[in-house]
Amino acid sequence: MTARLAELLAVPDLQDARLITGDPQTQIERVLGRSGPPRKISATLAEGPPAVLVLMDPVTRFDTAFDVLLRRASQARIVAVAFTASPDAEPGPGTTALANRLHVGLLAVSEPWETSIQLHEQLASSHAPAVRLITRAAQAALEAGPDVTETLHRLEAALGHPLSLLDASGHTLEGATVLDDAGRSLLIASSAGDHPVQVPDRDGGHLVAAAVGTGIGPRAWLAAAVPRSLPMETAGLLGALQTASIAVGHRLALARLADERDAQSRTSLLDELRAAGSAPPPELAQRAIRAGWPLDAWHIGIRIVPRGPADPIAQRSDILEAFARRGLAIQSVEQDTGWAAWISYDSEPSVTEVRSASAGMRRGQADLRSRIATNVGVGSVQAGASGLVRTVGEAADAARLASNRPETGHFVHIDTLGLAQLLLAWTQTDTFLPAARDLLAPLDRAGGQLLITLGHYLDTGASVAETAAILDIHRNTVSNRLAQIQRLLGVDLADPETRLALHLASRTLR
Repeated sequence: MTARLAELLAVPDLQDARLITGDPQTQIERVLGRSGPPRKISATLAEGPPAVLVLMDPVTRFDTAFDVLLRRASQARIVAVAFTASPDAEPGPGTTALANRLHVGLLAVSEPWETSIQLHEQLASSHAPAVRLITRAAQAALEAGPDVTETLHRLEAALGHPLSLLDASGHTLEGATVLDDAGRSLLIASSAGDHPVQVPDRDGGHLVAAAVGTGIGPRAWLAAAVPRSLPMETAGLLGALQTASIAVGHRLALARLADERDAQSRTSLLDELRAAGSAPPPELAQRAIRAGWPLDAWHIGIRIVPRGPADPIAQRSDILEAFARRGLAIQSVEQDTGWAAWISYDSEPSVTEVRSASAGMRRGQADLRSRIATNVGVGSVQAGASGLVRTVGEAADAARLASNRPETGHFVHIDTLGLAQLLLAWTQTDTFLPAARDLLAPLDRAGGQLLITLGHYLDTGASVAETAAILDIHRNTVSNRLAQIQRLLGVDLADPETRLALHLASRTLR
């Protein structure tokens, strides 16, 4: 087998070797190991295929005898001499210049015996490199604890390559980002089965990846970026990754089960708060506090709904990280589709703070776009436990509206909606009735006549005359009542959308 010197030196176990001088692109076919002083070794060299000569004994002096060795090595087609120098010896300018003229590389190594073995393995046609890497991977996996990150670090140390854990689409879960968009597309196209794959990476090398099956949740990939490597090293690395993927998959399965338990706990807690109404029992409040949910606070609800396939449990960390990068410490609860979330304030946030938070949420949604395309709805500021439930419900209604609003980036904040749009969105939700009641409460407090007048006015298609006839009052009385209604509610009855929204609300309360 033939290999370039640079390829051999890229093997992890040889990366401490230092090429002092010489052409790294030189082709090598064999390895010679010799013991004894340079003068004795010179006499043993015979011409043959291009070779690396490994001096097993430390070189104590780079003198005339070493120069003779270089000349004899050049005649024998030895393209590099690997040696360990004693602490007080180093090739001088004369030795280096002679090596350059003779086209013999000088390679400083720390362990000549290990270097010789590694070079022999890489140039041989045996499976020794693959067996060695697979054995190391198995041993590292056995010694690692249950944590996925610790397991990856141990495997990296054993295999001598940086590792990355990728999700099914090629995005990085742990480790360095190794694939660009084109590489991720190739990985997806190459991953129909469970066989290991090789795809170009973002740095011009290639990525070797083995499928990680967990039995639950989506598949992942254990990958190593290999900038330069021998075919035997790559084959061995693939085998080692397949071995390591079993251990990583087992730990991912355990982590997934723990995540599912936590998700179920969060979902149940939020459902119980919804059912408790305005006064959650002390035990429920204590559980919420232990979960890190401050109930005696001001809240802004957020609803995040994926516009495509998503895994709310696995991708919850993406949501938290995206919003955290924008300065928003949110609470997030997995739902059947997407996430219910909120941010909390110790005191009522100012208008400026609310606008800043809304802008941060929009930027967080944009940051997520490469991973998860979403509809995002944001509720109004509400206080207390019941306010938390209310604002999360508002956010869900806003997210429903956002699904049909590409012009807003599929992002809708309740505070920016008009009255009619908001009520139209709420007609199919559990929060519609209390919203309608709150909207029309000023009319009810005014004695009830205004609410009755409004209902008939809207039922007759905004006819003052018909309303007066039904109520058996003068038209001017109807007009005066309508003016009072507009003043109390802060609405314009000349607007058809406003009339529709009020009509829906008044019919709901009848």
